[in-house]
Amino acid sequence: MGRRSTRENKNIYQLLREEQELTRREASDRMTGISPARLEKFEYETQIPEPYDVVQMAEAYHRPDLCNYYCSHECAIGHKYVPEVALSDLPDIILETIAGLNALTPLTGRLIQIARDGKITDDEIHDFAAISAKLDEISLAIDTLNLWVDKTAGENQLNLELLNEEKKKLRGR
Repeated sequence: MGRRSTRENKNIYQLLREEQELTRREASDRMTGISPARLEKFEYETQIPEPYDVVQMAEAYHRPDLCNYYCSHECAIGHKYVPEVALSDLPDIILETIAGLNALTPLTGRLIQIARDGKITDDEIHDFAAISAKLDEISLAIDTLNLWVDKTAGENQLNLELLNEEKKKLRGR
């Protein structure tokens, strides 16, 4: 292994590479079309990586959350529409999802009332905002679960092929 950088203020690209204990050369060898010099430019922020580069780094470093980071922080469209998703443990994700669903259940009747006429009036805004916030929480929990699946599959601790087959069967019902 090469000498470890002592530079302060390392960005996420350098931190994740070093977390894997890879030199830029070793990391580059795991990627297609990204040289050590190009990695250095990303790490020193003299060049912004393209989405293709980020996917390559995410796969090489076994960190699918890097793609979410890029989309939620560096992509102009993603910055507006993609929430940042943090890695979490499966039990925490499931508990968060269930808590969100449980909180939403008593609000479904009100959501039906609001949606019945196809518009949201001023007197419905407060309730709709509360329901929308709960839905956002559930959506984030689902995104977190999907990220956990990608990371776990990437670490070969989850049979993604079998999972996708089972999901496909369930959709066909």
